[in-house]
Amino acid sequence: MTTEKIHIDVLTLDSVQCAACGYMMESIAALPPEIQGLIDYREWSIKTPSGVARFTALKGRVLPTICIEGDLVFQSIIPQYEELIDALAERAPSEAVRSRLLALREAGFDFDRIRENLEKAGAGRNTRTAG
Repeated sequence: MTTEKIHIDVLTLDSVQCAACGYMMESIAALPPEIQGLIDYREWSIKTPSGVARFTALKGRVLPTICIEGDLVFQSIIPQYEELIDALAERAPSEAVRSRLLALREAGFDFDRIRENLEKAGAGRNTRTAG
């Protein structure tokens, strides 16, 4: 298996307090384990200075937004599984990663482990500032 990963930024208000933001994080967190191994993702809440900086750097316009490899891909639209896989495959770092993603296109979201996935994703962990 390759060590190349697809980088995903999820721009949110706060995935704990904002339902749409939580659903956006879930769409990434509920991807099957085989796909989880191909991606690296992080939530950026605009409630924090680092989140505001990332939102600005990516030229974000609306919340929530999924950015894949720096592209604003899903802006206020929670993607269907196949749409998300296609967008990831389009931006894959190699043909091997692209082929693996497309082979997993029919797998579907793994909502049975959503709590575990969200905890692993750190949903809400980066949404508060000390103070």
